[in-house]
Amino acid sequence: MASTKGDQSPWFVPRTEASRPSPADKFNIDRDVQAKRAWKLRVLEQQFQKLNKYCDETVAEIRASLDRTPSR
Repeated sequence: MASTKGDQSPWFVPRTEASRPSPADKFNIDRDVQAKRAWKLRVLEQQFQKLNKYCDETVAEIRASLDRTPSR
């Protein structure tokens, strides 16, 4: 019995161009996610800068107070 295209199984789904991801979609980068991540990183950087400044000021105060105490 010879098989023709019309005699194919009912479960056969021909592969179309639309069913395969294009190379652009395959490597597409979600720009919104990147923008949110960049924003969060900037916020974290600002927080670390504030924390670093606070630590520097605290260390300077501690050193100054140690210099003021009379040694025994």
